[in-house]
Amino acid sequence: MTETGTSLPADASAGGLVPAARAESAQLAPVGVALPAREYAESRFRLSQVIRDERGVRVTMQLGPWLDGPDGVATIGSLGVLVDSAIGMEVYDARPENSHSVTAELSVDVVGPPPWSGGLLTASAELLGRDPAGGTARCEVRDDAGRLIAVGIGRCRFVSIPGTAAGYLDGEPQMLPPAAHHSLLAALTRADAGDAAIAGPVRDGDLGRFLLPANPAFENGGGTVHGGILFCAAELATEALADPAVPERTTAIRVNYLRPADLAAEVTATAELVHRGRTVSLYRVTTAGPSGKPATLATITRERGTPVF
Repeated sequence: MTETGTSLPADASAGGLVPAARAESAQLAPVGVALPAREYAESRFRLSQVIRDERGVRVTMQLGPWLDGPDGVATIGSLGVLVDSAIGMEVYDARPENSHSVTAELSVDVVGPPPWSGGLLTASAELLGRDPAGGTARCEVRDDAGRLIAVGIGRCRFVSIPGTAAGYLDGEPQMLPPAAHHSLLAALTRADAGDAAIAGPVRDGDLGRFLLPANPAFENGGGTVHGGILFCAAELATEALADPAVPERTTAIRVNYLRPADLAAEVTATAELVHRGRTVSLYRVTTAGPSGKPATLATITRERGTPVF
């Protein structure tokens, strides 16, 4: 794994990435006028340009310390932006005229746990089907050697917008290169915070909490927080409740997106332990803004103990 500092993947370009595709309410840019350069969740997580072929959509993500959680190992939650982007764009390509698509449900099952080897992970998505209300796509995440890392399934809803989708996409966003993030917490920190990364997850009685400050970098194109970021925050909150005597590793994350999370407000991920057995812990996690109304509801499964093969 190589720290790329301020570099983006060689093939990264704003036109192929998902911010515009995830818009929930279009703010049409004048045709041919470039939007101001800024950061995006996709650039923070070092995603590539979207590649399309007869099999569907492919997106790559560079491996590096910006994916590493408090224990120094890449988190499963750090796959959220990659999987949400690949599935979201695959369904977006099948949208009706004058509409966008927004993620309604997203699940990831882990096949190959971290740490991951090589320099890239590749997410390949294919459309499973669509109806007038939305579409469902499947995604496989593989490493450089072709080993299967995770399988994702997503359901996206179609949302009508004024004007045409093509008119919105004519204003391509310009991406600022990411800073040299040395941890996942640093990658989730506002650019104007200097060297001070945000705090990690904390235990609050029987609950685990992770506070994600408002960050304009995580806009999804519709003025709300990117679904992959909420996916990531939900898993981080469970770390606060882990049993220090028995190691745990996440094996599955399932998220329902209930309402948009306000980009201008902090988001709190709150985890509660539903069940802890000898081999498995099950958590329920909500993310919510200051109003307390949940933006997402997640179920996270974590295996306990060190696997013996």
